[in-house]
Amino acid sequence: MKQANEKYTILYARLSQDDGSQGDSNSIQNQRMMLEKYARDTGFENVKFLYDDGYSGTNFQRPAFQEMLALVENGEVGTIIVKDMSRFGREYLMVGQYTELIFPSYGVRFIAMNDGVDSLYGDNEFTPFKNIINEWYAKDCSKKGKAAAKIKAESGARVGSRPPFGYQKDPADPKRKIIPDEETAPIVKYIFSLCLGGKGPSQIAKQLEKEQIRTPAQFYYQKHGVMMTGYREDSPYQWEQTTIVHILENEVYLGHTINLKYTTLSFKNKKRVKRPESEQVRIENTHEALIDQTTWDIVQDIRKHKRRRANMAEQNIFSGLVYCKDCGGTMVLHRAHTMKAVKNNFMCSTYKKKGKENCSAHYIRENQLSSILLDDLRRVTHFARQNELLFAEHITQKNGAEIRREIARTERELEGFKRRDTELTALFKRLYEDNVLGKIPNEVFRKLSGDYLTEQKKIQTAIPKGETDLEKLRASVANVSAFIEKARQYTEINELTAEILHLFIERVEIGEREGKWSHTAPQEINIYYRDIGLMDTVAEKPEEPKTTSSSPEVA
Repeated sequence: MKQANEKYTILYARLSQDDGSQGDSNSIQNQRMMLEKYARDTGFENVKFLYDDGYSGTNFQRPAFQEMLALVENGEVGTIIVKDMSRFGREYLMVGQYTELIFPSYGVRFIAMNDGVDSLYGDNEFTPFKNIINEWYAKDCSKKGKAAAKIKAESGARVGSRPPFGYQKDPADPKRKIIPDEETAPIVKYIFSLCLGGKGPSQIAKQLEKEQIRTPAQFYYQKHGVMMTGYREDSPYQWEQTTIVHILENEVYLGHTINLKYTTLSFKNKKRVKRPESEQVRIENTHEALIDQTTWDIVQDIRKHKRRRANMAEQNIFSGLVYCKDCGGTMVLHRAHTMKAVKNNFMCSTYKKKGKENCSAHYIRENQLSSILLDDLRRVTHFARQNELLFAEHITQKNGAEIRREIARTERELEGFKRRDTELTALFKRLYEDNVLGKIPNEVFRKLSGDYLTEQKKIQTAIPKGETDLEKLRASVANVSAFIEKARQYTEINELTAEILHLFIERVEIGEREGKWSHTAPQEINIYYRDIGLMDTVAEKPEEPKTTSSSPEVA
């Protein structure tokens, strides 16, 4: 037992995964035997053995290491003994700070047996070189580990050790394959369906908590007995909003494997950072999907147009769908507790924020828009079900020319952006050379270069967006069969819901009334359906909403 004035002799051992792969010489048990023998042979008493198993030498937040430091700071340690310097750490600056500054300041003797280091007899001139070599070794191990992980990732094998929520390891091939988990896969599908129905991540989290559905960390602990990040014993149903967001944005549920999604800042700093998509390894159709592509696309579209929750009992089911036909801005839904529901209305956000100089109101009541969309949705889906061949022919003829025109316009615009980007690069280079040669003063250079860089930044943002839009257009040849299949599933649409709206409709554009401030003048409404595109122009009148169509069935 330690006397009141007697200090500990700390025998410290450490083992990492890389060390373990070199054989048994560095095992915790082997280090302990060597350290205890050394302590007995040299007369050290009041021995306390501390060890960190599975921790890198570049990580100084190891539990036992921190316990040892706490004892040092409390003045309870007389001597620290390690097998060699690499067991203490592999980051030469930190090792030097502890052994040459911190330990001497507390009167702690430091011994590294195999390296001949003993602070009682002064500095060993070779110790700094050993510390640098130990750090090089850690860096080399990190580089080799990353190379091995990349080879494994590119082969299609999963790099992660734990299957994503909703999946489990395939018993037939646990190192490479995952299969749906019967217990948790339905929860993932339920989360996507809630989002499809118009709920945001925070609302979904509250819904899951209300229904007492356990969190991923809780499921994992009960199945494997391991506490993962987010585990709370006293809050098994408390879902975090970030967990919901991660699930809704994880392509693994489409059946794809995304490897090397994260890395660390360096072999010293283990903070996880997301890799650029160009450095990630994406392999499609590697396992059974939990979410179909249509549901995924709609959910991502909803997430892209996410809105803060309105402080009203009933949510806006049109969120992210309704736009001003003239300026392209969103249409804002106005509601108030003091206003009758029949007077709820949409108004152009540009007009609301910037005034009539920039756009006009494009006013339309919520119930009128609902009536128009419900009526048109019933008409179009009925046509798709009853006359499939005629419907497909009509859509193909109608949208083919429109898509070709839009592709040509986008290609011209994109080519113009790229040409101007090249011109700006050349202009800036010439401007810089003129400034260096003294042909133009610094003030002129700063102003012109600032203008050029601002313009180029906007263009370089617009180019990838244009390329994405062009890719979508080229892939948007009317997918009539997908629309017909959805129409078959919804034979009766009695009311509009967020799920139905986002499933069938991609965008609604509201035009201004032909007679300003008139409640009787026609108002143009363009309805863009998913898979089949723009569906006719709608003429709306407050008293008698009606739609006009060039569809063969209606004409």
